[in-house]
Amino acid sequence: MIEPELAKKFIERLTQYTDYNINIMNESGVIIASRDPSRIGTYHEVADRIIRGEQDMIVIRDDKEFPGVLPGINMAVTHQGRKEGVIGVTGDPDAIRDVALITRLALETMLRYEKQQEEIRLHRNRKEHFLNILTQKEYADSSELRGIARQLALDESLVRVPIVVRLFGADRSDKDLPDPEEALTELRRGKGHWVQDFSAVMDETHLVVFKTVKVDGRRNFVAYREELDDYLSHIRAWLHKKGARAVFYVGSLQNAFTQYYYAYRHCKWLESHLREPDGIVFFSDYVREYFRTLIPRQELQKAFLIYAQEMPEDTRKQFTEMMRAFEETNYNLSESAAKLFIHKNTLIYRYNKFKDMLGVDPLERSMDRGFMELLYMYLAK
Repeated sequence: MIEPELAKKFIERLTQYTDYNINIMNESGVIIASRDPSRIGTYHEVADRIIRGEQDMIVIRDDKEFPGVLPGINMAVTHQGRKEGVIGVTGDPDAIRDVALITRLALETMLRYEKQQEEIRLHRNRKEHFLNILTQKEYADSSELRGIARQLALDESLVRVPIVVRLFGADRSDKDLPDPEEALTELRRGKGHWVQDFSAVMDETHLVVFKTVKVDGRRNFVAYREELDDYLSHIRAWLHKKGARAVFYVGSLQNAFTQYYYAYRHCKWLESHLREPDGIVFFSDYVREYFRTLIPRQELQKAFLIYAQEMPEDTRKQFTEMMRAFEETNYNLSESAAKLFIHKNTLIYRYNKFKDMLGVDPLERSMDRGFMELLYMYLAK
């Protein structure tokens, strides 16, 4: 159908270039726009015939043929093969034929453009709604998600991973930030960005993209890291030229829309828990730390309160420093000693002291390592 506002706008523009009287009728044969305001809202019999009948054009030569219809040419306005309305140009049919045809062509072009823009707006709204559900609703309706995904032509079976992009200025501040819409455009220009990826600006400092990746579950779950490194190289170079930078938080791999909420939350967990990260940060590298944060402190207290009460403060401090170094170096004694700025033998002495005190040997027994790490987690808070 032709919207009255569109028809009115068309008539207003056309009156700048022609003196002919022009009427535009909707799919019910009612005049919705005219150079003669008194005609608006009245029924146009010829337009109704064109809409309901086989003819696309009816030429009126005698004003007595149809009551209230002046001589002129009336033509169907079509879009994608469907009659959306009728346009009529008043005057001698032989003299106005070319003008009438050009006028119809102009209206159909304008109508096509407006419908294309409406489709773009609808697609953008669907996409924004879809992303809002994925990132904000933990228990989203799966049928709603899949219905919107079908409208967006998104294949759920593909493996995707969310990437939250945190934009910074040159000095890691929020000053002189790049425009997020421009940054999103550059992100989409990355190597391997394709139609099944969907992305958006979240706010002035954050972008998100749910990126499709190649994963072969039988042989390889790590190749996607190199794929993402290539993909993000373009925006990283663009940001560098702008004197800006970004951190890219990569969530967990998923192939079900109902799980995307958690994948996105994994990105946000990385952002909120890592101190001064840089470059590309993968959630899979911090799974242990993530699950530790899910353990309620009262549960740790039930198991480890006695240690906090009985250990002198300086002993607790020495223990937590040692364990922090161990975790950062994968229990490498030489590297841990270097981090603590002590001699390796001094570290071995401290380690043996805690081994005897606690009755555990994490360097030799993995079960003991779990105990030590959870105790460290409790004492370090």
